[in-house]
Amino acid sequence: MKSQRLSEFEEYFQINESIRVNLFAVSDNQVPKSQLELEDDIPPLFRLANEVSELEQSSLRPLRNLGDVAQELAAFLQAQSRKIDLIMSHILASEQAQDSAIQCDSYGGGGIRFTSPDVYSIGQAFRTKLFLHHEASAVYCYTEVVAVEKKDNEHYQYTMLFTSIRTTDQELVVRASLHAQTRQLKKRQELEQVNAEPNSDN
Repeated sequence: MKSQRLSEFEEYFQINESIRVNLFAVSDNQVPKSQLELEDDIPPLFRLANEVSELEQSSLRPLRNLGDVAQELAAFLQAQSRKIDLIMSHILASEQAQDSAIQCDSYGGGGIRFTSPDVYSIGQAFRTKLFLHHEASAVYCYTEVVAVEKKDNEHYQYTMLFTSIRTTDQELVVRASLHAQTRQLKKRQELEQVNAEPNSDN
């Protein structure tokens, strides 16, 4: 019988894309019990990165309704925004501390999946940092192992449910997964077009 925790995880779409994740095992009593406790626990750098990302989106949104007149202005603002994104990405990439850095197998609004030779039990809690390179953002949250699948003699795939995460950060992860799906679909279409082109030698 599927656990309720795993069902919660599966309510959200998962994208098979690898991103960097930092994990640090914690005890249950270290997991914030409320949004207020979580807010107090989030490092200022993570709050800053996501506030910058939200400001960029809200400032560019009104320009879409101005038509052609605003295209050059929007392009200029996006270029400036990209500069800030690159700086923030570089700063966030240095956020290692004592955590274990891994590349996850997939991510989505419910949590992440990753493969590791390390052995963890169902219910193990982790302080978790997700680095969303394409969004130039990072998410600080807590996760819990809700399923374990043995992949081979040395590796296990862990399903990790978000147990303490800000609503805005969860929305950011959902948005990032949908953007990743769009990138993958576009790449697949481009490959199909290349493969469909007649051979120039014939």
